[in-house]
Amino acid sequence: MTELAAASSLAVHRSRKLISEFRLHRPRSTMEAVALKASAGAGAVFMAGGIDVVNRMKFGASVTDLIHLGSIVGLDRVEEREAGLRLGALVTHDRLATSPQVAARLPSLAQTWPEVANIRIRCKGTIGGNIMAGDPSYDFALAAMAADAQLHFLSLAGSTTVFAAADGAANQVGLLTAIVFPSGTTLRLLFDRSLRPIVTLTLGLDFVDGRITGGRAAFGCAYPVLVAAKLPFDEPLPPVELARRAAPLAEAVAAELPEPLGDHHGSSGYRRRMIEVLLRRNLSAVA
Repeated sequence: MTELAAASSLAVHRSRKLISEFRLHRPRSTMEAVALKASAGAGAVFMAGGIDVVNRMKFGASVTDLIHLGSIVGLDRVEEREAGLRLGALVTHDRLATSPQVAARLPSLAQTWPEVANIRIRCKGTIGGNIMAGDPSYDFALAAMAADAQLHFLSLAGSTTVFAAADGAANQVGLLTAIVFPSGTTLRLLFDRSLRPIVTLTLGLDFVDGRITGGRAAFGCAYPVLVAAKLPFDEPLPPVELARRAAPLAEAVAAELPEPLGDHHGSSGYRRRMIEVLLRRNLSAVA
């Protein structure tokens, strides 16, 4: 095949020519949205910003019914509730970065997010879409896992179910309505993308009265899916003590993780070693 023919083939492969005809729905409520999905069957998909859905359709994904969620009031709200900070699934990345509530409750998240992706994705892409795409290179799902956030789904039968973000969400068939970051502790998030696309790390630490009472690490790029691990704390620790224990703690966590991917970016062994390095570095930085 000539270079011209190859380029032409690639252009068609990712063009609108592979998008088949579909029915477009604009529900006005979450209940109407899940009812549409239930009646339409496996060929129906929910769409918010549309970045991932449209890309899949350009590659030939079969979609019979497109259920656009943009007309549903309330799915883009950021709210303080008794259970914690509630982010609607249609909150955009830009809204996340500029929200006063996020800045007050999760300052490290607000400070990091203006650097995520490009301006088109930040203004159009949603945090719910980021989670449901199930892409191991995406960042918000890592933040939710490291923060021990909860995912609220409206099932196709109309009942609400809550899942831990660390359990994954891509296989859920209902409608993701909200992500709730829990209250009760002061949460600090640390992000490290310095070795992307080999591995990315988000570290979430819970503080009570100045001591670290729990923590989670979430890893992207190194596995076919996002992977999270709890940090094995036997007792609350002051930050300085956590920094002293950073090396053995990172080694223990890395050893218990599944086997990472091995590809042209790096071998499985190299990725495991870099997971340990990033974790040790960021645990040390807490002090």
